[in-house]
Amino acid sequence: MSLQLQVNVAQLLKDVVGTTRTFEVDGLALESDDGVAAYVRGAFRLTRTDRGVWASGPVALSVDYVCSRCLTPFASWIEANVDDVFLPSIDITTGAKLRYGEDDTGADVNSIDEQHVLDLSDALRQYRLAGISMAPVCREDCKGICPECGNDRNASACSCEHYQDQRWTVLRKLLE
Repeated sequence: MSLQLQVNVAQLLKDVVGTTRTFEVDGLALESDDGVAAYVRGAFRLTRTDRGVWASGPVALSVDYVCSRCLTPFASWIEANVDDVFLPSIDITTGAKLRYGEDDTGADVNSIDEQHVLDLSDALRQYRLAGISMAPVCREDCKGICPECGNDRNASACSCEHYQDQRWTVLRKLLE
């Protein structure tokens, strides 16, 4: 079951600056680039600003990795603090289209749509992508796979003679 990351903020946009509202998410909600839904857990504070809505709060996002040492799949969490401002695309009272700059094309990533719905999906997807590890490891003491036979050295030892670069021989002797 997938949760929605969309919140109707019409009433919040009508309220005075400083008004807050909380929005909690706990479940499969975020569609990732590989088509698998990511688990999202967080409590967001939506605060009315003079121009729009400020979304803030801690969030935990699930991510599926493959260990860069032993190639074992594992799941982990990315912790982030959401801190984004969302601007309405139309005025709540007049219905007039709003522009925020001379080069504004209306395609602002953090915008509130014409139905006054704030969508956190893109912002959370960006936080998730920014937090993904370049070389994830399943655990700190992961031994990886043998370069000779491909055996997972975490599961069992192999009897392969491991190649050692002779250029390091002098330094190895210093360690002894």
